[in-house]
Amino acid sequence: MKKATYHLLDVFTNKKFGGNQLAIFENASEIPSEIFQNIAQELNLSETVFLFPKNSDGLYPMRIFTPIKELPTAGHPSIGTAYFIAQNFQKKDEKITIKLGQNIGPIEVKIKMSEKGPLMATMYQVPPYFGKILDNRTEIAQLLNLKTSDLMDYPIQEISCGVPYIIVPVRTIENIQNLTFNTQVWEKLQSILKDHSIYAFTPHGLLPDSDLHGRMFAPEIGITEDPATGSANGPLACYLFKYDIKKGPLISEQGFEMNRPSILHIEIESEKEIITNVKVGGQAVFVGQGQFSID
Repeated sequence: MKKATYHLLDVFTNKKFGGNQLAIFENASEIPSEIFQNIAQELNLSETVFLFPKNSDGLYPMRIFTPIKELPTAGHPSIGTAYFIAQNFQKKDEKITIKLGQNIGPIEVKIKMSEKGPLMATMYQVPPYFGKILDNRTEIAQLLNLKTSDLMDYPIQEISCGVPYIIVPVRTIENIQNLTFNTQVWEKLQSILKDHSIYAFTPHGLLPDSDLHGRMFAPEIGITEDPATGSANGPLACYLFKYDIKKGPLISEQGFEMNRPSILHIEIESEKEIITNVKVGGQAVFVGQGQFSID
C-alpha cells in the first residue's frame, strides 16, 4: 500500500498546541492531485499544504486546501511551509529568503535563522485592494451578536491582500471575547458579504506587549473560526494604516477564545502615504508527522 508522509506544525506560536495547525505533504508530485481535496477534508485542519520540489525558477510550488476548497494564498500555510523548507532544505545562514509558488503568484518569505533552525518568518503579501464600505452596521453587529454601539466609529470595509476579508472594528476586549457568530444572519447577508470571511478586531490586547486582538470567521470555506489568520492580518494592517488607527510594527493576538493562542507580527512599509509592502510574520513549531494511505 502506497503511503504519503505529512508533517504537522503549529504556526504563529512558539509552543506546541497553540497557534494554527498545518499539515504539509512534502512529496506532492507523488500524490494524485485529484485527491488533494479529499485528503484535506479527511484531515479537517484549517489548511493542508501539498508541497512540490523546488523548480528551475527557484520557487517551491505549493497548493493550499481548506476542508472544502482550494485557496489562492494563505498566511499560516506560507509561514509554516517556509519554516519547514528552512529546517529541512536550507543551510543555516543568518537570514534566508524562500520563494513559494502559489496560485496567486510567487510569495517571498524571509527567515531569520539560528544554529538550531528557523527563529522567525515574515511573508510579503500583495499590495492591498480596498473594496466597498458596508453601510449596514446594524446587520453586521447582529452577525456577531453585538449591539451597534459595540462597533467602533470606523468603516466596516472589504480589504484584500490576496484573499478578501470584511474588517469589522470592535470597541473593547470584552466585546470581542464575548461575541458569537450568527450563521443565520450570515446566510441572510450573502448578497452583501459575497462569501467573504469576517475579521473582527479591537485595538487592544490581552497580553502586555500586544497591540490588537482579533477573531476570524469563514464558514464559506469550512472554517467556523480560525485561530490564526495571516492573510487577514495583512489587510488589517492596511486598514489600521489607512484610517490612522495604529502604525508601526504591531503585535496581533488571535485564537485565545479557542484555547490556541497565536501571535502575529504585522507591519506596513510606505512611501508618501502609499503602501509599498505588507508584512506578516510569526513563529512555528514542529509537532509530529504521520502517514496517509493513498492507494
